[in-house]
Amino acid sequence: MKNALAIALLASAFVLSGCNTSVGVDNADTHEGQFSNVTGTLVTRYSADPEAVFNSVKRTLDSMRGTLRTGETDERGANKELISVTVYARTVGDLEIKIDVAKAEDEITKAAFTKVTVKYGFFGNLPESQQIVSKISSNLRR
Repeated sequence: MKNALAIALLASAFVLSGCNTSVGVDNADTHEGQFSNVTGTLVTRYSADPEAVFNSVKRTLDSMRGTLRTGETDERGANKELISVTVYARTVGDLEIKIDVAKAEDEITKAAFTKVTVKYGFFGNLPESQQIVSKISSNLRR
């Protein structure tokens, strides 16, 4: 019985800790993103300010066929600068797209960047998330 409990705890620890995979993304600032198999999210970063990335996200979702932007929630600082925003959209099959844009700082270099997290559908979809990141990057370069 003790062995079965230990094995069950070990197995649940592996499942809950998940697996982050480095994947390629079409992003001029960094060509690598992190995809979490547990949460189904793709995370990348941009050197542009959060407001510019947020506008690019809106342009991206508005240009995608069969996709409707349904809302957003934002957090602004004392000077009305954008700190973070979550953009929600729905696509064919009533799948939810959730994109988080947040101001962040590298712990080591203390350099500021904008962190973008994309989740496509309930379980996440890596290829679709990569396409969205590619379109955000393309709209950001204009």
